[in-house]
Amino acid sequence: MKRFVLTIVLTVASVAAWCQAPGTTPVKVSNETQMLHGRKYYVHIVERGQTVYSISRAYKVQSYDAVTHVDIHFLHAGDTVWLPYRGQFGDDQQEAAAPKSEPAARQTTPKNEPAAQQPTPKHAKRTGVTVQESKPAAPPAVRKVGRTLKVALMMPLHLNQIDEISTTKFDIEQRGKRSYRQFEFIEFYEGIRMALDKLVGQGVSVELNVVDVSANDTAKVSEAFVSHRVAESDVLIALLLRECFDKAADLAREAGIYIVNPMATRSDICAENPYVVKMQPSTAGLVTRLLNNVGTECQRAHLYIIHSGAKAERPVLDEMKRQLDARGDIRYTLFNWSQNAKLATVLKKTPGAAVVSIYDQGKDQNRVFVGNLLNRLTSLKQGTPVLYTLGDWTREYGDVDFNQLQNLNYHTFATGWDMTNDVHVEFLKDFRTLYGNEPTSPLAATGYDLTMYIVGGLHRKGADFWNAPGGASEGLTQPIHLVRSGAGLENDRAMIYRMQELVLVPVSFK
Repeated sequence: MKRFVLTIVLTVASVAAWCQAPGTTPVKVSNETQMLHGRKYYVHIVERGQTVYSISRAYKVQSYDAVTHVDIHFLHAGDTVWLPYRGQFGDDQQEAAAPKSEPAARQTTPKNEPAAQQPTPKHAKRTGVTVQESKPAAPPAVRKVGRTLKVALMMPLHLNQIDEISTTKFDIEQRGKRSYRQFEFIEFYEGIRMALDKLVGQGVSVELNVVDVSANDTAKVSEAFVSHRVAESDVLIALLLRECFDKAADLAREAGIYIVNPMATRSDICAENPYVVKMQPSTAGLVTRLLNNVGTECQRAHLYIIHSGAKAERPVLDEMKRQLDARGDIRYTLFNWSQNAKLATVLKKTPGAAVVSIYDQGKDQNRVFVGNLLNRLTSLKQGTPVLYTLGDWTREYGDVDFNQLQNLNYHTFATGWDMTNDVHVEFLKDFRTLYGNEPTSPLAATGYDLTMYIVGGLHRKGADFWNAPGGASEGLTQPIHLVRSGAGLENDRAMIYRMQELVLVPVSFK
């Protein structure tokens, strides 16, 4: 008998919520300190317009280390914030031996006293003129996992728009391509259900709590945490827009539960929150994988990085320059397409080169650029370069010429299906058996993979999984390997593919 419980919870009430906007009031560092359980803290009294983030920055500590009586998003003037003494403003070793007494004028003991072990920020600890490297951030403590794993899923279902769906013959024929918002993420949910069904068959007891957060409204997220007991979960999977995810991540941190972001590529979500799990590989991870392939398959080749100087390209360009300068085994040239269109002339002088395109001027301009770039690269009669991209052009541009890509020995990070991969074939077969059709997007596989990896890992290891989440990726459509990045966890695996016989085939991981 299966032990799978599905609870669908619809958030419908509208609750007004006030979120403190970032303040502009300067933060004056207090010299008042207090010893609590053998650790020393600064005692700071909040002034109007200050936030826990601005206060933490002033004291040079991570914001999640701050201890308050109330929700950190609802600080008021006169509230007290306790911040770990890190030694930036003096030698804390001497004072630790002789703790100060608590001032009689004000009670300064937090209701929730800070844990004995706190994550250490990634900056050097200064004592006088001596600089010591700080230890890596330690994983935060979590409560013990019970026999039944409690999984919360927050995502937009748009159930209030069900009546808008038309199934008349006219609408199916004339507006068959109409996109209903209710179905945007349904395949992600179906992938999660597939994984849970498989885990239940292996003896895993799971309770799934599905919460609809259709509106891009942080108040709905706050309400759901309370009214639908999301904070009692062992793990929260949140497929939400940026503002709502950031709010959910703050609430998850306060509740001490891990929150999984399936699709975000921005690394900043892991920077300060130790409970965030980012499933998409980081820019650094993608660049490392790409450069390793260039160094192996294009030895002694000159690498040309095609860009336009656009702001959207800056994170990738900076990371590439940083890694290339650090490794030193690949010669490279930055080529600004917007300022110099003579790429073919340049490449004729360096036959056998490699080209990586990070050009990003927006959807319409990108499409024109792709066609022009492929035409110029394939016009070279000798020494055709190898082309690399971080995004999969075979999926991003439906009219791209596969023959041109193959002539350029195209390499990319594919997000489609590899029909030479037994795992992919089996996944598609199972999905079709369950739901009557094949998935149209990689979201289904993403939901399946993260559920098998995380829920399966919690079943095997309990709460210790978060301390050592690494494990095998057998049975997953894409590799997963979680490591600490900043404060949170991030997947550092990415599979690179190359065009062969007009299809993308995987290159072995190195």
